[in-house]
Amino acid sequence: MPGTKVDYIIVGQGLAGSWLAFEMLKRGLSIHVFNEDKEATSTKKAAGLYNPITGRNMIKTWRADDFFPSLERNYEELEKEVGMRFIHPVRIYRPFKTIEDRNDWDGKASDPGYGIYLSEFRDKSMGLEHVNDALGGIVLNHSGYIDLSFMLKSVQSHLIDKGVYTSEVFDYDMIEMNSDWVSYKDYSAAKIIFCEGSLSANPYWQQLPFRPVRGEVIDIQCDLNSNFIINQGVFMIPKQGRFTVGSTYDHKNLVFEPQESGIKSLEERLKKLYTGAYRIIEKRAGVRPATHDRKPYIGLHHAYKKLGIFNGFGTKGVSLTPYFAKHFVDVLQGKSELDKEVNVQRVL
Repeated sequence: MPGTKVDYIIVGQGLAGSWLAFEMLKRGLSIHVFNEDKEATSTKKAAGLYNPITGRNMIKTWRADDFFPSLERNYEELEKEVGMRFIHPVRIYRPFKTIEDRNDWDGKASDPGYGIYLSEFRDKSMGLEHVNDALGGIVLNHSGYIDLSFMLKSVQSHLIDKGVYTSEVFDYDMIEMNSDWVSYKDYSAAKIIFCEGSLSANPYWQQLPFRPVRGEVIDIQCDLNSNFIINQGVFMIPKQGRFTVGSTYDHKNLVFEPQESGIKSLEERLKKLYTGAYRIIEKRAGVRPATHDRKPYIGLHHAYKKLGIFNGFGTKGVSLTPYFAKHFVDVLQGKSELDKEVNVQRVL
């Protein structure tokens, strides 16, 4: 057995790997994280939005009641641990697109299942200059954004300070397994958990039906004065005198460089929401680790029980990962059965 023994080896330190590492350390488990520290990752490029009401029909996102009531508290706990601030609670204003939308929400406003997320129902414009909201809209609670790039750097520094982080390209050929432990180079562990994203060359998970999606976002400068995230067709997140605008969805061209077609689509949708002048300051793109059914892949390999996966959180990773990191560690510690909806065995 190699010299350094830990409870778990984690491969990848994006959003998923960061939360899994934090949850394990919080419980007194020993870990070591191996991560290829590269600039082009889905988490570093993402806008970091968390939003309980999504989609064209403006309904609660999948299992919102599980994730959102404790979401901000979870991120604040992580902030306290690493000594940095990266969560920004901001209310979302969602203008109504049609009279039918407004009538539908007139009924939902009194529904206790939606009331926790609803700050205000408006049947007339909010009066934000150049914002197309003639029919009014809803203002949401339990929403905001995470500065994901800063969060990853903060967590990485925390792991380095603890001596549990190595920056390198993981070599799958160096894995050795027996019935009691799995080893990688000088480390041995009970299990290796992979948190690498959907474009990984990991030979143990090639059969999974990932459906990665590229998304563009742009940062713009404009005269809009708003303390809300405005979300209709696109989102506009206020960030220190500018707005982050997103996003696009492309399952075919999976590159980390912004594409002209994507930026054009984004601007066309932006102009339907915001009619004022603006200037693009920055363009960026990322590839999200989405799955065939938009639910993450969590659990152990069907043939190699020492190998696990915590991956595939897609466009809602900010909302899902804190909850499922707690859940997966519960499972690994024998305190809970793995949730069937996210169990990777559903596709193996």
